[in-house]
Amino acid sequence: MARQQLADWGRFNGKTSDSPSRSPPIKGLLPTQDTLTLGTKFLTKEKIQKHAMADIDRVRFVTTRDFLDNILPVDQSTLDRIYRTVLQHKSKPYVNQRWSGFPKGKYKEEYLYKPFVNIANVIAQIAGKEVPKTEDQVKEASWKDYHSESPQSLEPDATRIRPDCALAMAMASDADLKNSPLPEARKETLWWLQFVAVVEAKRDFDQNNVELIRQLLGYLRLVMVEQKDRRFALGLFLSGSQASVWLHDRSGVIGMDVPISMHEKPMDFVHVIAAMSILPAHRLGFDPDMQLAREPSPPIHTYRLSSAGPDKFDIELYKKSHYATQWVIKTKGGTFMTLRAMSLLRTDIVMGSGCMVWAAIRYNDRHQDLNDRKVFVLKQWWKSEGQADEGAIYERLGAISAASGHPDAQYLGQLECHEIVKIGGEVDSTDSLIQRRLKDAPPLPREHAAGIKRPHTTDPELDETFHINFVTEDDLDVVASYAPGANAKALQKRTRMRVVLKTFGCPIKFFTTRQELLTCLLHAVRGHRFAYDNGYVQRDVSTANLLIALSYQGISLRGRFPDVRGCLIDFDHAKEVLPVAQRKAELELRDDPRLYTFFRDGLHPELAKRITKEVFQRALQLVKFRAPEATRSLLVACSEAYIEAALQYHEISGRSSLPNNPYTPEQLGWNSDLLHPAVDIHQDRDGRRSPRSGTPPYASAKILNEDPVEVPRWLASGALRPSVVVHDAIHDMESFFWVLLHLCMTRSGPGGARREELVGELNPDTDSADVLELRRIVYCFFDGPLEIIAWNKKEVFKDWKNFEPLVLRHIHPYFEPLRSLLRRWWELLLLAYEFEGYEYHNIHTFVIELVERALKELGTIASPDDEQRQEDATERRNDFFRRIIYADRGIPTQQAQQASAPSSPNEYRVTTAFNTTPEAQRQKPATDARNVPSPPSSPTPVQKKTRKSKQ
Repeated sequence: MARQQLADWGRFNGKTSDSPSRSPPIKGLLPTQDTLTLGTKFLTKEKIQKHAMADIDRVRFVTTRDFLDNILPVDQSTLDRIYRTVLQHKSKPYVNQRWSGFPKGKYKEEYLYKPFVNIANVIAQIAGKEVPKTEDQVKEASWKDYHSESPQSLEPDATRIRPDCALAMAMASDADLKNSPLPEARKETLWWLQFVAVVEAKRDFDQNNVELIRQLLGYLRLVMVEQKDRRFALGLFLSGSQASVWLHDRSGVIGMDVPISMHEKPMDFVHVIAAMSILPAHRLGFDPDMQLAREPSPPIHTYRLSSAGPDKFDIELYKKSHYATQWVIKTKGGTFMTLRAMSLLRTDIVMGSGCMVWAAIRYNDRHQDLNDRKVFVLKQWWKSEGQADEGAIYERLGAISAASGHPDAQYLGQLECHEIVKIGGEVDSTDSLIQRRLKDAPPLPREHAAGIKRPHTTDPELDETFHINFVTEDDLDVVASYAPGANAKALQKRTRMRVVLKTFGCPIKFFTTRQELLTCLLHAVRGHRFAYDNGYVQRDVSTANLLIALSYQGISLRGRFPDVRGCLIDFDHAKEVLPVAQRKAELELRDDPRLYTFFRDGLHPELAKRITKEVFQRALQLVKFRAPEATRSLLVACSEAYIEAALQYHEISGRSSLPNNPYTPEQLGWNSDLLHPAVDIHQDRDGRRSPRSGTPPYASAKILNEDPVEVPRWLASGALRPSVVVHDAIHDMESFFWVLLHLCMTRSGPGGARREELVGELNPDTDSADVLELRRIVYCFFDGPLEIIAWNKKEVFKDWKNFEPLVLRHIHPYFEPLRSLLRRWWELLLLAYEFEGYEYHNIHTFVIELVERALKELGTIASPDDEQRQEDATERRNDFFRRIIYADRGIPTQQAQQASAPSSPNEYRVTTAFNTTPEAQRQKPATDARNVPSPPSSPTPVQKKTRKSKQ
């Protein structure tokens, strides 16, 4: 019975939660099995999985002249001098109105490489002589032919692909590579680290061809993925007669509407190559604020490395991976040196925030005693227009805390400094500094547009977005048709931001005792309440954003780091609302004579004996607030149902009550205000609803589902229609519940280790039905795709009575003492959602009360092996802290392997916390590594077939 009911809730394939589904979907999962439902709109799974097409949807065109003059600006007098010198060069690169060596008629693609590289290098050398070199330019670069070699990602498991040609910075020479003791795989990492611009050559290219565009954009994506100091990347299409330049940034792609006819307009071709040779590095996509750390030598920009001398490129500067590479970053609040990356996964998805998070110290403190220097968390990302300014939120809440002295403010991230990044005094924005606010090119004449291939795009009228899982905020909301002059919308504007927090810690799953787990959870709830009371809904509660924050007074190699606290971080998806004090509903509790009539004649006599008239009065007030036009009979019926439900919850919740005394509002928690809905005070001008936000395994059922989420426990409440879903505190408190349940179901105890039943392949011959059911539940609620998680969360509220026998019974035995807390929390959510009463409006108080009661009940409960578990978990966590804090000193730790960057399954959106690193995955057994889903990717070029040698 239970298993059949479970099957109706979701889909499971009989293997680990991250294995591809092979069995047919179970009925009822979705309205149609091949689509993800968002209201009345549909987005095909194929489009989601092939994230490459999203890049095509965000391509727009500007006129070729605008592109040259604004993206690649060269002073006209300088360009004239360069052009004249090129034409007079002894190699005679341009003869008889053609660039020398370029093939004519029918030719093989590879015949383009050598003439292009030769001519481009001539132009670059002349341009370099005409314009004096400065420190803000690329120091050494030349055009190279790469068609016979294969560049590889810095991460060893990445697919090997190749561009045709590229403008490459000075790296190790061929001789250096040949004689280097480095493994071949490490040598190949040089490729993507050196590219300034890449080239895709075709015999005859049509830049409206979708597949061709994807190929080039894939190269640009990898440049931005591998070079963490890149803000955007440039690429060229090349044929025997045409060239076209493209720019890829965090908002999207802009290209020339009409390719340059190289032979007919040689000056324009010279313009492109010269610009890439003489423009400041930031105009070619580099970040002038980021330098490679290379102690004891001073830090250096990657674009200032040379092929010889003291600034010679050294692959060791990049360590073993991007996570270990150390940077020196200048901010408005000072210069910081990173110790180790905490999160880089979002940088693999080029469209979007490109969020990077590091543990860092002040650069001037790098030589200080380890006991004296402080460790910070430095976060850098590209904020979309309309998105919250996380640094400003921390700053405002910090000011409120300083003025009020409220103790709960300590449970939020503590700000050191923040800034909107500027370059040369100009805000670093994709719209202004990068794309120069260029307007779209006019439509092509009809005869040119007839053959354009357009991919299917999402509906441009869709007005709701999800900041979750593989559906990015741009995928559904910012769509441009792929054709010059036919853009449906402008690209999403993004501005680069930085925040430095004093708060340093690890995810809550690295707790060492049950008491510590609940204490840190309680702290985070209190921090959330402080932010909410003062006008901010966090909207992304997850295991990654609930930290065990380190509060240490001095560090030593033997340091145990005993002083920790819970902390809620990551407000970059927060929503600003009116403070709670300004949302209180003005309702009077009048001593209406009719109240006594209702109380005496309307309520069931036994129920009337159990409560005071004030309780009935409060219940009536709530019903009137929810249904102002309700009739007398409806008022009484709904009030009676609400009172009965509240009394039932009171008994379940563990509250004490005086025997034979009627219940008062204080005993039920009803002595609070009702609040008007939390409406976004910065709503879009066109009245669209605010984007929904959350991390799927922990997001509220009401946030994940467009359709109503029903709680049909007390049928009389059906007359009270659920309010329109606006992300409020209740939804984040539900997320806290899912966080705790997830830990209790997927962990085997303290220290973050995943329980054995969830690791490896399922064996039908040896694994029990309980293991199969456990895996099914974890898949349906936490590890499955977005639509499966959403559907099952909705269904479990509808089928509320089976929550404990089907779900809650699968918590790990270590967490058995927390079962009563989870059961009570679940009952609280049912009551709050069905009636939207005092529990709904004052949810923080109820949750805090539950957790505090659970801590008291937990007391000193411990099993014989708890002490050893605690000691092991504490040492593992301390070792992780030491591994980060001492990263720049190269001090080995006792458990370095086990203390690699923590991970959590389904942490899809990168936040200011610790996400899985590729190296951490490789340290796990192969079967366990798959427990962390791979993030979606932007287009990767199709690997080309091996070319034959020239004939």
